[in-house]
Amino acid sequence: MAKRALLSVYDKTGIVEFARFLINQGYSLLSTGGTFRELTSAGVEVEDVASYTGSDEILDGRVKTLHPKVHGGLLGRRDDPSHCAQMKERGMDPIDVVVVNLYPFFEKSGEGLAFEELVEFIDIGGPTMIRSAAKNHAHVAVFSDPADYAPAMEEWQTAGGLGEATRRRLAGKVFALTGAYDSAVAAAMLGNTEAPQWLSSSYAKAADLRYGENPHQKAAWYVPSSSAAFGALSDFHQHQGKELSFNNLRDLDGAWRCVSEFSQGACVGVKHAAPCGVALGDTPLAAWEAARDGDPVSIFGGIAAFNREVDASAAESLCELFLEVIAAPGYTEEALKIFEKKKNLRVLTIHRFSSDQWEALPVDGGICLQETDHEFTNPQEWTVATTMAPTPEQMVDLEFAWKVAKHVKSNGIVVAKNGRTLGIGSGQPNRVGAVRLALDGKDAQGAVMASDAFFPFDDGVKTASAAGVSAIVQPGGSVRDGDSIAACDASGMAMVFTGKRHFRH
Repeated sequence: MAKRALLSVYDKTGIVEFARFLINQGYSLLSTGGTFRELTSAGVEVEDVASYTGSDEILDGRVKTLHPKVHGGLLGRRDDPSHCAQMKERGMDPIDVVVVNLYPFFEKSGEGLAFEELVEFIDIGGPTMIRSAAKNHAHVAVFSDPADYAPAMEEWQTAGGLGEATRRRLAGKVFALTGAYDSAVAAAMLGNTEAPQWLSSSYAKAADLRYGENPHQKAAWYVPSSSAAFGALSDFHQHQGKELSFNNLRDLDGAWRCVSEFSQGACVGVKHAAPCGVALGDTPLAAWEAARDGDPVSIFGGIAAFNREVDASAAESLCELFLEVIAAPGYTEEALKIFEKKKNLRVLTIHRFSSDQWEALPVDGGICLQETDHEFTNPQEWTVATTMAPTPEQMVDLEFAWKVAKHVKSNGIVVAKNGRTLGIGSGQPNRVGAVRLALDGKDAQGAVMASDAFFPFDDGVKTASAAGVSAIVQPGGSVRDGDSIAACDASGMAMVFTGKRHFRH
């Protein structure tokens, strides 16, 4: 039987060189459509699949390779005499090499095409061929990625062929690709308005990371395969600095989610995935310095995120402190030149604000899927629970603190004044402990306080009152709300209920 290779690719990178290599290894080539034309125009000897099968392409090319002579040649076991006999009886030559990549559904799904147009970029024959070849990888070498051509040619020449480990790796890449491809198609058809019965996601590796949370943990960074699914961190631009680490990316996610809350100019400082200083400001410099001063100890070695273009004056101040990452929607040329003095500082432009509709949280043995917490109750809908109502100035600070509290790990407490955080109590096992942490060493006279969930007892309210806090915002809903209200009334504090909690575990 003849040695055959089948080549049918959308991405024609390197295909002519690889085709010539296969001919030199003794293979005769089969091909289709655009790949056939590409090879023949380069002077490569190749047979059209339609000629081999005796069946013309039909339905505007929708059916080209879906034929028993193709799939029999791919799936037939060379070590099974009955398979070999059936293949010979039906004139099926073994196809020992398959080189196929798919229609660009990943790319096209982000181009705003009408759904009827997008459907035409769903590949059927390609995935079918490479899945057949991958199943039979003990006998068939399958290439779905042009990046694999060069190392395969080198191994072929030095070892006289491809080893079992390489064949299995190439087959594994096929099933990873087709799984992601089907997930992208499913997402385009189902939308993202509900949790699906079968959860699968389509991501492409953007980079291998040096390590995970700790040096002994392997890690990688993935982004959505389809540009239609891109979130804020999918396509940022890094101007300078070291490669981003696993921890940088996690911290950056927290910082960008928080800074995206504000329509006013804002800066968010994050350390170990928790906000440590947040502030509004008329200028990036003012916002940065107020955020930094909210916790000047914790921000060291952290991340600073802005929702406004960063200018030279802010850049000068930022460079006075050791930071890992700075993120913003843009920078002036002068600011970028100033940052160049800190060669290791990672400076990122992020093109959009946080908008993911769903987030997946892994647990040992499964994944929890939930809607992203974009909810924010209008302060005009809040309920004044105490005798004393907040002043207009206090309401502005309460709204600010409440937005920050959404991004603080539970139990979460935020103490704020004049559009900046004074203290943040994050991730504590009890709420009064979070209150004490947020107030520790702070001058909270006249400040406000936000709690991401209700106070189960009045101890947190009394601790805040003793420190000088003048107003509190919390969801309400405890069976002991009356105790907290009474404690506020006794000390002349105002308290409002939002009716919504913002746990973030």
